[in-house]
Amino acid sequence: MNLNDLKNSIPEFAKDVKLNLSSLIINSEYEEELVYGCAYASSLAIGDKYIADVFEEECKNRFGPEFILSVKATVTVMSLNNVWYKYRDSMPTTEMKMAPQKMRVNIMANYAGLDKILFESLSLCVSAINGCTFCVKAHSDLLLDNDQTKEYIFNIGRIASLISSLSKAYSLK
Repeated sequence: MNLNDLKNSIPEFAKDVKLNLSSLIINSEYEEELVYGCAYASSLAIGDKYIADVFEEECKNRFGPEFILSVKATVTVMSLNNVWYKYRDSMPTTEMKMAPQKMRVNIMANYAGLDKILFESLSLCVSAINGCTFCVKAHSDLLLDNDQTKEYIFNIGRIASLISSLSKAYSLK
């Protein structure tokens, strides 16, 4: 199945999802690595194999197999971080909220083989899917500090939202 097949198989009750897939992914004004990388990362973070397979094939054809590994590495390490920071932020005292992670996240040192901005963008996308407000704020701040616009950051959240709703639409078919 390719992206057009995916789009054409969206149920009628989710026609807004179909329209958003066209505008946010297929006809996006943003760089393809960002758009398709965020869509792929979101589908992996959600755990939707059906959608992930479509975006994996798109990414493999557009950017190559190394890109696939980099996105998977980003999703994996950010899932670890997201659980930890949500857990830590729920602690009852300020001291406990500042506890160190004490887990290896070495892949972050080289941005999982991606450009720093793309890595932070995918990390933001995964953090949005995983609901980690600490990480959403941290990655958004970093992107703003590196000259990315608010609209750029909002677009990442839109893609994460779209893939989440696409997954929901398919589960309700």
